[in-house]
Amino acid sequence: MTSAPGYLPYEPQLQPVPWAQDIWTVNGPEVAYRLWGLTLPCPTRMTIIRLPDGALWLHSPVACVPDLVAAVEALGPIAAIIAPNVFHYTHLADWARAFPQARVFGLPGLAAKVPGIAFTALDQPTTAHWAGLIESHVVALGDFAEVVFLHRASRTLIVTDLMQNFEAGRIRNPLVRTVLQLGGATGPNGRPSIEIRLVALAHRNALREGVEQMLAWEPSGIILSHGACYRKDATTEIAKAFGRAGSETEA
Repeated sequence: MTSAPGYLPYEPQLQPVPWAQDIWTVNGPEVAYRLWGLTLPCPTRMTIIRLPDGALWLHSPVACVPDLVAAVEALGPIAAIIAPNVFHYTHLADWARAFPQARVFGLPGLAAKVPGIAFTALDQPTTAHWAGLIESHVVALGDFAEVVFLHRASRTLIVTDLMQNFEAGRIRNPLVRTVLQLGGATGPNGRPSIEIRLVALAHRNALREGVEQMLAWEPSGIILSHGACYRKDATTEIAKAFGRAGSETEA
């Protein structure tokens, strides 16, 4: 994490915020990553879903701090912790240790990055008790794979890195802002980052199948792990995001 945020944080920080019935978002501190010699700030967001039996499903955990842990515990017992791709694991071990009764779901390759954690495969059919309540689809693009989800009750699509919607006005460094704009990470239309778009060139069919599934779900809103979410016009935003990527990835 960076000590001085390079991206104006979404408020409130590290508190569950209602999105719809039985679903919350948590804005987390930014993480930083290196690209072309620059340090790029990346805001984070966790999603919490309460299942019909009262248990909680946590997607892409943010920083595990005492006040947030207490707030989450007040919502219900944690049953599942989800790592939607092999890059979203920074805080995974902390949450797994804090809630040893929870099953941790992840893709192949995560076990090597987070030793000591027992993973349940996220890319295989599962008998987890959230099956049928939360739909999932694996978008496998070679070295990059991500699982996208639909919370059926609220018709909310949950996407991690396949769609990013950084707000240019929140990026404090002008050079970083320009780089992110050139890379396509800034809105108002969310889209995959340039790295993912380049990887997808060799996996056009898999990307197309993933986009078709997201559209077939007909979501009403989209929660993004990075940047501004969409409360409406979800299918339009998906079409915009992958329409441009689609011109690069269609056979």
